[in-house]
Amino acid sequence: MAAPSTEQVRNIVLVGQDGAGKTSLAEAMLHVTGKTTRLGTTHDGKSNLDYDPEEIKRQFTVSASLAPIPWKGFKINMLDTSGADDFLGDTIAAMEAAEMALFVIDAVAGPQINTTKLWQEAERERLCRAIFINHIDRENADFDSAFEALVKQYGQRVGAVTIPIGVDKGFKGVIDIIRMQARYHIDGAENIEEIPADYLEAAQAARDKLCDLVAEADDDLMMKYLDGEEQLTQEELESLLGKAIAQELFIPLFVGSTLIEQGIEGVLEDIITYFPAPDAHGPIPLTNGEDLHIDENGEAACFVF
Repeated sequence: MAAPSTEQVRNIVLVGQDGAGKTSLAEAMLHVTGKTTRLGTTHDGKSNLDYDPEEIKRQFTVSASLAPIPWKGFKINMLDTSGADDFLGDTIAAMEAAEMALFVIDAVAGPQINTTKLWQEAERERLCRAIFINHIDRENADFDSAFEALVKQYGQRVGAVTIPIGVDKGFKGVIDIIRMQARYHIDGAENIEEIPADYLEAAQAARDKLCDLVAEADDDLMMKYLDGEEQLTQEELESLLGKAIAQELFIPLFVGSTLIEQGIEGVLEDIITYFPAPDAHGPIPLTNGEDLHIDENGEAACFVF
């Protein structure tokens, strides 16, 4: 297979507190895209990414590993890193190899100390950021509380691009705020439907904030928008999103559950559409070959970065 052009590559580093579900997010992406035939999990020692004996024993990531994920003609190089205190140096080094840091946050625990340490490092490095709130289907999960905590901790630039349909055991899908549609992952495939009537108000409020944030990426459009002369059209919104993310004016926030694979396709779609392509340093080199190796059982053997 020919190597993709630079414009079709996305280098993303997964960062956050240990236990938030960084490895689970990468595993879900591998499975949803058909790169693996089963969903790998860390708690049973069958993760495709945490395959080292020490990682299996500890049940968390020790060394950064690379999972190249194909999606609609693009190649997403997903770097999975450790969130444990003893290995944060490794994680910070991995952050230097990516254009984007995707912070994974537990919906119940919220942002924790190591997440904040890594966020501050990303600020120093001027690394573009996004957030994925995971485990929204867990008992006591509260999207509004988690979102408010993130805005309080990391600033008003954080804006939702997906919101959950239900929480806790009632979670069943997400609303795509950019495209104003409901997305459900059912029986291994995604269904796209109209937004349920009882979520329209919340979806519109999230979209209004989204438009407020991304309008800053264009001075002329921002002035018209603030003067109330016009609302952002769908075309204008989509054209400004990538600019706003690259200029660090906007930090997109996603929500979902990696274990039931809800909200994963939307993240993949926005990664290839709005996240920055590699700059001068180019794609992340793979240590032992061009792509992820799949054995005869359809399982991945990821390369250590």
